Amino acid sequence: MESFWKWHVIPENFGFFVQGFGLTLQLFALSWVGCWIFAIVFGSMRFSSLWWLRGPAAAVVEVIRGTPGLMFVVWVYFLSRPLVGFALSPFWAAMWALMIHNGSYGAEIVRAGLGSVPRGQVAAAYSTGLTYVQAMRYIVLPQALRNMAPAIVNRSVALFKNTSLAFVIGVIEFFRAGTIVNGRENASFAVFTFIAAIYFVCCFSLSQLGNRLGQRPGSIEDTTAV
Repeated sequence: MESFWKWHVIPENFGFFVQGFGLTLQLFALSWVGCWIFAIVFGSMRFSSLWWLRGPAAAVVEVIRGTPGLMFVVWVYFLSRPLVGFALSPFWAAMWALMIHNGSYGAEIVRAGLGSVPRGQVAAAYSTGLTYVQAMRYIVLPQALRNMAPAIVNRSVALFKNTSLAFVIGVIEFFRAGTIVNGRENASFAVFTFIAAIYFVCCFSLSQLGNRLGQRPGSIEDTTAV
C-alpha cells in the first residue's frame, strides 16, 4: 500500500509546492486586476447606445468568449512576437491571456450590472450635464458594482481555477509543480489529491463569500460557463 499512497512525497516536496502556489497567487492577483479593468471598459462599451462603441466591443467579447481558454493561452504566448514585436515570458503571456479571456466574461457581468440600474438615473445624470463617461463613473458604476458583487466573486473563482492553464506554456505554478513532483516520484494519487484539496479550499472560500453577497436583493448572478 505504501507504494500506491506515497503520502510522504507531500512534506518532502512541500517547499516546491509552496513556490508553485505562490506563483499561482501572483498570477491570480495580476490577472484579476487586469480582468476587471478590461471588463469595465468593454462592458461599458457594450452598454453604450453608440453603435461605434457597442459593435466593436461586442465583436471582441464574443470572439474571445468563443475561444477555449487553453487555446487562448497558447495563442497569446506564441503570437506575442509577431503581434507586439517581442516574445512575452511564459508568466506574462499567461497573465495577459487569463486577463483578457476572463475579462470577456466579466464584460457581460458588467453589462448586466449596468442594465440593473434604473434608466431614470442615467437620464437624470445626463440632464445635469454629465458626459457618458462621467455618468458611468459617478452615478451608474458605483450602484452596478454593488449588484454585481456575487457574480464578480463567482468569476473570480473561475479565474483562480483557470490559472492552472498556465502549465501548458511552462509556467511552474501550483498545478505544474504537482506534475513535476509526480513525474519524479510517481505518486499520482497523493500529489493530485493534495492539489485538488488546496484548490477546493481556496475556491470554496471564495464561493462562500459569493453566496453571502448573493443573498443581497438585486444581485446579478454569473451564469457564464467556466
